[in-house]
Amino acid sequence: MESLGELWRALPANDLLRTGILLACLVAVRVLAVRALARQPQISIEMRRRWSVNLRNALLIAGLIGIVAIWSRELQTVAVSLVVIASAIAIAFKEVILCLSGSFYRTMSKAYNIGDRIELGELRGRVVDISVLTTTIVEIGPQHDAHQQTGRLITFPNSLLLGHALAREDYTGNFIVHVITVPVSLEADVLEAEHILINAAREVCAPFLEEAQAHMKALESMHLIDTPSVAPRVSLKIVDDEIVRLNLRIAVPRIRKQTVEQDILHRFLAAFHPARPPSADQTDPS
Repeated sequence: MESLGELWRALPANDLLRTGILLACLVAVRVLAVRALARQPQISIEMRRRWSVNLRNALLIAGLIGIVAIWSRELQTVAVSLVVIASAIAIAFKEVILCLSGSFYRTMSKAYNIGDRIELGELRGRVVDISVLTTTIVEIGPQHDAHQQTGRLITFPNSLLLGHALAREDYTGNFIVHVITVPVSLEADVLEAEHILINAAREVCAPFLEEAQAHMKALESMHLIDTPSVAPRVSLKIVDDEIVRLNLRIAVPRIRKQTVEQDILHRFLAAFHPARPPSADQTDPS
């Protein structure tokens, strides 16, 4: 380390040269790290993407600090001028400053990270990229009750974090609590529908119920929070004089939410609305 320091001080007093060397070193570290991650197939793609984004942001911050240190003398000479134009910069770069503030807020609050599923205002999706100014998500929808990717990438400024409430759908980790809503006519046998729905949920969730229970218990011990029961439960809500809503709450693996929901709904519809034979007026009179 001492030899490196002496070599650095021995360089010509040329700030441009030092800046170029700093940037070249940062780029080299970035390239080598990306190649090293690419040669680690045993690490999940999501984890490698998270490390890559964190490294990129760390190198960017290191580069900014290094450039400020290199040009500190020049910056000191224009300190008075900087104070004079500070207000103009604040006005001109108001949105950039807000984005940086939003990024700082996200980092300090640990609001979300790569791979998390979030909802911010009317935006909803899985986070795939985070920079100091923006966040990019793969949209999930098209409505709130849908859980499929729409194929659209949405990039929003981090300044939105300062003025909107953020919802993180998968804060419990690999297992999440999911609610499935099934509307049923009051003219139908509502209690029978409830019985069929809860049985369908128990059948589908049985293979991972114990693992989900252990996961939730671990969360309680680690974060000192109360976690909901993982056993399937149904609550009834009368919407109006025609419809009653069955709200089914289940614990499911985060990556299988859509699959589990569809499996339960198919089983419910097959049992509650079985295929009916054609009526007499639909049969062939011949």
